[in-house]
Amino acid sequence: MRPPITGKFNRILLVFLVVISAGGQQSDKPPATPTKPESFWDKVLRYAGISHDASNLKAPGDEVISGSIWIANLGASATKRVSTSGGYRSPIFVPGRNAILVLNGANVVEVDPASQKGVIRYATPSISKLVGFSLDNQDSILVLLDRGSGRPAPGLLSMSSGKINPLPYDPASSRDLEMIEQLQSWERTYGDTSVYTKRQSKETLYGAAEWTDVYTKQGAKPPVDVSNCDGVNCGQPSLSADGRTIVFIRSDRN
Repeated sequence: MRPPITGKFNRILLVFLVVISAGGQQSDKPPATPTKPESFWDKVLRYAGISHDASNLKAPGDEVISGSIWIANLGASATKRVSTSGGYRSPIFVPGRNAILVLNGANVVEVDPASQKGVIRYATPSISKLVGFSLDNQDSILVLLDRGSGRPAPGLLSMSSGKINPLPYDPASSRDLEMIEQLQSWERTYGDTSVYTKRQSKETLYGAAEWTDVYTKQGAKPPVDVSNCDGVNCGQPSLSADGRTIVFIRSDRN
């Protein structure tokens, strides 16, 4: 007579049947799609002032090396100087508060437009240009770095720590080089608003005088001269986050 099946054997048999059954079932979940690496363009387009559609041409006014900080109130059509001295370059507005971040020599300086006082935030001689703040991370600033190679390198500056991380791109890619050209230019695009510089001229008693002014164009509206520098080169413009104010540099010299 066959001996009775023990409880232990029943448990082993049950586990075996469950494993066989699970192996025969097919999952309803589709296979995972590999995540596509984020491109250099995708990363840069998350910063204020950068657009797919910019002309990428170095506009007149790029010769403005440094000067005093001015702002133009677009609603009131008025300009105001907000620094007590010159030597500044590449200003951008700090989102969320009334402050301007700007380069002065080897320093990144934060300027309060109301008091016209500046405070050195970091000593970073490698930065040649402040491009703009991240649209989704107010701690991150897109900058251009002078690496001594003839072509500036993009990097990300942390507002909180002052640390700079390089932003890699492909120097063999014509598309990536096109974006580098855009970062070097002073033409900036914010939604349907573009900010750029334009050469002006007039006849004087001493002959023709030429200079550059800052212009803005909103949608289908005609361009507007917002700096009215009248004989002095102005450039390096940047728009505030609320779209109401433009900061620019009025040259130390004509």
